[in-house]
Amino acid sequence: MILRNVARKPVTRTETYLKYGFVTTEHQYYYCPRCGNALNAGPQYQPRYCPECGQKVTFEGVKWKADVTLEYVRPEEGRSKYAPIKN
Repeated sequence: MILRNVARKPVTRTETYLKYGFVTTEHQYYYCPRCGNALNAGPQYQPRYCPECGQKVTFEGVKWKADVTLEYVRPEEGRSKYAPIKN
């Protein structure tokens, strides 16, 4: 049994998205290790608990990486392969 009050490290995933509609960018996302909810964490803000399930998380030892620009996309060159951003 995993207790919620025991701090666990978040799950890290690196994904690409279309920034400003024409810049392919690689970004590192952090997710709750218990429920998989996005934590919206960054170097300026690290939540202590998951807002969804209440799991205590610790960002101790996490090395923050800056976004990496991969390429620029012309409108006619496959902007459709990226999913639109959901608000």
